[in-house]
Amino acid sequence: MEIDGFIRNFEESIEGLEEGTVRPETVYQDLPQWDSLAVLTTLAMVDAEYEVSLSANELAELRTIGDLFKLVSSRKEA
Repeated sequence: MEIDGFIRNFEESIEGLEEGTVRPETVYQDLPQWDSLAVLTTLAMVDAEYEVSLSANELAELRTIGDLFKLVSSRKEA
């Protein structure tokens, strides 16, 4: 699992988010597009693409796309 592919999936799943605007250090909760629908969409994308279930609380505790990637990667390998 590569972070570049993860970021592409994230960008594609969030409506209004331009491709190439997200980096590993991006604080996703600071994105103008980040709202309750983005939370649900991100949780669904992680579940569908990586077969990893996360809760909204877990997502809220993370800070950056890199943090999210690390958590999903660790659960994918487990």
